[in-house]
Amino acid sequence: MAGDGGEVSGAAPLGIPVYVQDKVLSEIRHELGNFFHKLYYWAEYLRDHPGPDASDATAADMLERTIKNLEAFLKVSLGYFHPTPLSLVRMPVTDVVAGLMHQLRSGLNGTPVAVEGGGDWDGAGVMVDPGHLSHAFAVAVRHLTTRIGPESSVRIAIERRRRRDCAGVELGVELHRPNEGSPLFQTSEAGVEWALAERVVALHGGELVDGTGQDEKKGLTVFLPVAPPRS
Repeated sequence: MAGDGGEVSGAAPLGIPVYVQDKVLSEIRHELGNFFHKLYYWAEYLRDHPGPDASDATAADMLERTIKNLEAFLKVSLGYFHPTPLSLVRMPVTDVVAGLMHQLRSGLNGTPVAVEGGGDWDGAGVMVDPGHLSHAFAVAVRHLTTRIGPESSVRIAIERRRRRDCAGVELGVELHRPNEGSPLFQTSEAGVEWALAERVVALHGGELVDGTGQDEKKGLTVFLPVAPPRS
């Protein structure tokens, strides 16, 4: 964890310098972009020059859809291995919680929500990279909404907690009457997205926890360490 205005970066694996890993990944992205450009060209060619079989147009559409899905998966996968530098700034706990709550309510799109807790944090702050944290939480909310059904409701508890001997704020989301037919990780891409979101929160010194496997908590939990008030 860095001080005010500090920077934190995800370490490269196996002791590889971050700048080397970044250069290699950039080259991989460039080459993959060239390959996908050619694949899209040939998919469009097949659509514009169909054969005598009426199913050729359908096959061309399916090919283009498959290419798009593959491109999206590779983009997320490479993002996971790319270093994640954070530019941390100190924000009041109440502002961070308000921002997360706004994202959550927007994503739930009218699902009934009951909120408990909050409290007076008396000037305490959280060191966050607003952009990265917001994106990670958006991923968590998107996965949560895949389990929302017509009878679902949500309870949100905002509490002071300690994890690994670290004091912090915990936002726990309980999902009641979920749509059991929609598992959390519907695709490999969604699983990688979740893992990347977990890493971003961990780089903040916190935790992002999926509660699907716990009977008492079908939603998710976000914990962030709290810095004491400035003297």
